[in-house]
Order: sequence, then C-alpha cells, then structure tokens
Amino acid sequence: MEATLSPPKVIEITNKKNNVTYLYEDQHYWDPHKKQTRHKRRCIGKLDRVTGQRVYNPAYREKISRQKDTGMQVIPTFTSPGLARLQDYVQQHCRPIQELASLLGPDATDRLLHLAWFLLCNRRPLSFALLWEQGKSGLHQGPADLQAVRDLLRLLDVELLRTWQAKQTQGGQKYAVFDLCAIASYENHNPYLQYGYNRDSEALEQNTIVLLTTYERFHPISFQILPGTMLDCRTVDETLSFLDADDASILMLNRRFFSLSRIEQLLQQNRSFLFRVPTRQGWLDELIASNRQAIETGIGLVDSQKRNIRSLRLHAPFFGNQSLYVHLFYDELWRTNQRENLFSLLGRCKRELETGQHVEEHARLYETYFRVRKRSKALHHVQLASDPVQRFEASHAGFWALVTNTELSSQEALDMYEKRNAFERRFDNLMNFEDCQNLQVQSPQYFLGRVFLQLISETIRAVLHEALEGSGLSVEEVLFSLSDLRNVSFSEQGTCYCGRLTSVQKKVNELLHLGLET
Repeated sequence: MEATLSPPKVIEITNKKNNVTYLYEDQHYWDPHKKQTRHKRRCIGKLDRVTGQRVYNPAYREKISRQKDTGMQVIPTFTSPGLARLQDYVQQHCRPIQELASLLGPDATDRLLHLAWFLLCNRRPLSFALLWEQGKSGLHQGPADLQAVRDLLRLLDVELLRTWQAKQTQGGQKYAVFDLCAIASYENHNPYLQYGYNRDSEALEQNTIVLLTTYERFHPISFQILPGTMLDCRTVDETLSFLDADDASILMLNRRFFSLSRIEQLLQQNRSFLFRVPTRQGWLDELIASNRQAIETGIGLVDSQKRNIRSLRLHAPFFGNQSLYVHLFYDELWRTNQRENLFSLLGRCKRELETGQHVEEHARLYETYFRVRKRSKALHHVQLASDPVQRFEASHAGFWALVTNTELSSQEALDMYEKRNAFERRFDNLMNFEDCQNLQVQSPQYFLGRVFLQLISETIRAVLHEALEGSGLSVEEVLFSLSDLRNVSFSEQGTCYCGRLTSVQKKVNELLHLGLET
C-alpha cells in the first residue's frame, strides 16, 4: 500500500550544538506497519543569525523557480497568531494604552505600539525593529524606515508625558519612586558618547532616570531624566515635585545615596524610603557578626530567581528611631559561588602582581591576600600573605542589607528591591552603538522619546504580569512560548495549517481567553 504524503510545509529546527536554525520541507504520512505517523524531511536552508530572515539553498530556489514557470506557487506563508491575540488582550485591558491613542491618534499609536512590543519581546537595539519579521504578523503596523522611527520619538515629549500621567493618576493613590542609574552605554568604543556611567566608583558623568510607579502593582506612570546622580535630599524634593508625587511616596533609592546624614534628613522630612546598604560599612559588619547565626537560620524567603534566602529584621543601631529597620539577608548559593571562584581569581591576581600589570578593581585583593617582593629584571616574587580559605570563612560574603523606615516585611522589602533591579536592567544601555548611529538617540530631541517608549513597553509588561499573577508563568516565558506558535498556509490551496498547542500555550490560552485553536 502506497503512503499518502501530506502537503509540504516548512518547519524550523534549531541545532543545539551550533545554535543554527535550519529550514526543512516536511511531509507526514501514516505508516500502517508501525501504526504511527512518520515524516519525510529535506533541508532547504537556514535562518540568518542577524536578521532572522529565511535563506533558502540553491536547490530549493531552483524548485521554486520551476514552479513559477508552470504557474504553480507553493511558497508557504507563516503567521504568528499568538502574538496578535496577546496584543489584542493588552489593547482591551490596558487603559493607559487607550489614553495614548486618544492623545496621539490611532496611526501614530499603532506604530509606537509595534516598537514597544519589539522592546518587550527582544533585547535588541530599537533600530532592529525594522527587521522584526514576527512583529509583522501582529496587530500593529510598524514604521517604514529609520526616519519614521525618529519622527515617532520626537512626538513623545514632556508635554505629552505630563498629559498622559494626569490621565492615569487618581486622588489618594500611593506611589513608589525608583532611582535608576543605568541609561548610558556600556559598550566599548562608542564614538557617539563621551561619558558613560558604570557601577564602579569611577568619576564619570552619568544620567539618572527616576521612575514613578503605582505602589500596589508597580505600574509605571511617569519619569524624569536627571543630568547626574541623585545624592542629596534637595534633588529628591525637586524630583517629587516634578513628578507630582506626594509625600507618602516610597523612595527606592540607589545605594550611592546611602549615608547616615541623608537618612537623618529623610527621617526629619517624614519621607518613606528603602535602599540597599553599601558593603564595608563598619556598623553593618558589627551587626552581621553579632547576629550571624540568627541570620543564617532566619526566616526563609524566595527571591525572583527562585533561590532560597534567609533573613532577619532588626532595629537600626543608630538615631534611636524605633521605626527604622535593617533587613539582613543571607544568600547561601551566592556565598558558595564566591567561594568556588576565589581560587581562580587569586590565581589571576598572582599573575598580575608577578608581571606588574595591575587591575584597579583587584587592589583590595592584592592588599589582603598577597605579599610582593619586587625584582628589577625578572618576575616579581609573590607569596600568599594569609590562608585564603580561612579568610573567606571569616568574611561576610553572601550577606547584605536593606534599610527602611517602612513596616514592610523582609519578603516585601526584598521584592521591592528586586523590582528596582529589574527596572534598571530593562532601562540599561539605551544609548547603544546601533541606536546612536541609526537613530541619534544620544540627542536630547530623541532620547526623551526613547525613554518614554521604554515606559510604554513597561506598561504593557505590567498588564501581562498582573494577568499572569499566581499562574507560575513569567512574562518572558509567555512571550517565548507564544512566539513559537506558527500557522502556515499555501497560496495554491488556501488552507491554513495550525500547530498543536503546547501545555504552556494551552495554559496561557485558557488563562487569558485568547481564543487560540486547540
């Protein structure tokens, strides 16, 4: 009995060894002997690593050419129904997006939302959005070229931001203010930028984004760009005034803001705050040392990466203020990783000392662990000054602290701190080389719009995050799962073939009522 082959369709299979995605022409048939479906596959090309476009091999292109000559066309058309349904869900449940359409009009909003979804689905420069093939199957129509992207960024100005914020704010609402220090470029040799801030203690200029969100759900509302670091209470007052945030707002500040004098000022002004304590604070070392066992066996918490953390909440040992707390945390996995990396790091330090090629960030390790006898014509003689294992065991690696004058539990304080870090990571590196070169985002006329666009993307993320709460799924998992859902159709048949939903796709479909075919 001759097997009947199904119509051919093109599928994508990624080789895990070289991370290349190959294209195959796939046809299935029923094997009566094995009583199961079998497949015939033929490699016809691969995906371009940069653009994601399909590159067919010469044999397949010749086959397509012959079919064109005979008037037969079998090139498959792919669509991504999952993305379109997800975008429709957000469109219906996100009031800020609806308000944006009333301010900018449907056409400009549609193109901006295409860019915002690109930022949500990819960790790529914004200028790459023009090459986003998957986005073309979505609900929104993207801009035609780079100039159109620049024109859209110029629409997002301060006046629009204030109007948009006013439409979202409500009387009596409580806010959180996040101090983010991560908007300059971290790429090496970016000729478009003279200065960029990194998290080392280098005396470099930086820009700061201050992000205003709701306190209950952390939905982003507005932002301000500061030309430096927020290091005094006067700047805090001016920023809160600019953002129209009331005195009840909780400040989630960068650790560089920390000092006892600033804490005292914030307490006198009745400001609510939470920020991380920098390392190598004498009072903190004493507090950890005297409570080390209690911290290591303290209340068990779970962080955003599903790691187990131990915690202990104590009254702060200064000012005698009973409403000021220090949350002490112990991350055993972090300490274990630091212990494992210690010897390889010390080996590098030893070679650096022997050759005289010092690294500034290793200066403390040189001083702590090594004794050097210099030689004029040979490698320096380097010896360990102390037992590294013994020193490490006595150290406070894996311990860290947050200080706050709120009544947040240790889990709530940890969640809020991690929320700030997550915001900072996503606002990181907005001035990358590609966008500076193609979109001139380093220019003030475009950079405000670029940050505003990131705010819109964060608004979409917040809606999805709230919808997925309690499901055990993250926004990233949902986006990855639904982006893998493809439908294929052939022009000569007019039939659309739908892939079977995976367990995750079924769960999202039922949870959000997306209406995907099962």
